[in-house]
Amino acid sequence: MDAWKWKRNICIMVLGAFNAESLSGATPPYKWVSDPWSIFVTFMFYGLSLLVIEDLVSRYSLDYRKLLLIGFIYGILEEGFLALTNLLPGYSQIAMGYGRYLGLNVPWAVFISEFHAIYTVVLTFMIVDIIIPRKKMGPVLSKWQYVPVMGYLAMLYLLVPNYVLNAVNTSQHFAFLLFRPQFFLNNFILINSARFHPTWESIVIQLAAIFVLSLLVIRLPTLDLTRSEKGFVGCKVYVALVLVFELLFWIPYILKFLGGPDFLAVAYYLVLPFAFWKLILSKIRKDDSFDQRKVAGIALTLLLFFGGVGIIVYCVMGDLLGLVIISVALWIEVELVTRRYFVLLLFKR
Repeated sequence: MDAWKWKRNICIMVLGAFNAESLSGATPPYKWVSDPWSIFVTFMFYGLSLLVIEDLVSRYSLDYRKLLLIGFIYGILEEGFLALTNLLPGYSQIAMGYGRYLGLNVPWAVFISEFHAIYTVVLTFMIVDIIIPRKKMGPVLSKWQYVPVMGYLAMLYLLVPNYVLNAVNTSQHFAFLLFRPQFFLNNFILINSARFHPTWESIVIQLAAIFVLSLLVIRLPTLDLTRSEKGFVGCKVYVALVLVFELLFWIPYILKFLGGPDFLAVAYYLVLPFAFWKLILSKIRKDDSFDQRKVAGIALTLLLFFGGVGIIVYCVMGDLLGLVIISVALWIEVELVTRRYFVLLLFKR
């Protein structure tokens, strides 16, 4: 494999895992070296999944619109079939029982799928496309390289959900069992019978969503950005649009989906990305000077907003070490995207 491919692949794997997990506060950055679970499960799942996506994008010359759809599929696969957050009752990130139908946490499932599509997948590829551009299209993985990659992912899909199913209980009464081991031992049979199992309806719904999204990826025509009437659209316009989208995207989540009717939360998170995508595409089609600089502006806006949310999370948690690490990492990513170096020059010296 060419040297640039190795660099690009490693960059995709590291950035995707680190940003989605550590910038969000889900996995403090120091756990990547102190917790084997984070390395062999979390990092490898993100890294290998994104490596497969890179191969699909390069092999079939997929544009960002199709990459976004693949990001939705990735989000459903991770949260619905590996981490099971789409299925667990009373998941800590959302209000108890809010929008739960047929065993599926519907508002959360829609939100977290969009989160992974935007931040784990699209943002990762935007940053890597800027700092290590793809020199040519074509396969990234050979059929023999697919064997260990898919084998490792298959192992994670088989083992990790089984662990979750046997560790999570349907009753909140058992949430404190880890802190009362004697109670656990005295009530082992009762606890064992209360273990959580997903409904078949929730599995079917998610598989159907993956099937529909896959058909869209296959059947959507290649994105055509040509237009007879062209003009100039400033970089600030794209930055403003992305910033407004970020505010609208995160506010309902921070406020637990506003606590309103759950169908409104679902409609909100379905309409918002579609409306934003149509709006920004309309600007790109009219722009006769849409170039790498404006792509960098969009990526930088996403990164800074997401990183800002992460910094707030670490401040709220009181994790000073995590705050310092992600702040430095965020600064370095900004330098890479803007190509204005300060910290990185210190490493070169």
